[in-house]
Amino acid sequence: MGSFQAKVRIANLEKPERSAALSLVVDTGATLSWISREILEGLDIEPLSHLPFTLADGRVLERDIGGLLLTIDGHRGPVPVAFAEPGEHSILGATALETLGLVVDPVGKHLIQRNLLLLLVRTSPQLH
Repeated sequence: MGSFQAKVRIANLEKPERSAALSLVVDTGATLSWISREILEGLDIEPLSHLPFTLADGRVLERDIGGLLLTIDGHRGPVPVAFAEPGEHSILGATALETLGLVVDPVGKHLIQRNLLLLLVRTSPQLH
């Protein structure tokens, strides 16, 4: 597919005026987005939990996880984010794309809107 970048705006969920514009590498192989701890802390985004991640080479590392408000081309929503440490790239992961209803066009190397999916299960009336 090759890689490409997407222009995004991230903001503190509780203080949306605290925001930053970034260009992130799109990585659909990453579950969560990764953004520099320095940038996240600068927006007063705090870690809420700590999770393990398995790297492509099999190594496991742990990172702090927080939440932020993400905007891409007018699509806006709350997404989880990993706090990237120095030397780690900032990326836009699959969870953020799915949350905002976006998919990758691998030929055009850009993001396109799609409908979210729902499996509707109807409950049957109880038999008496």
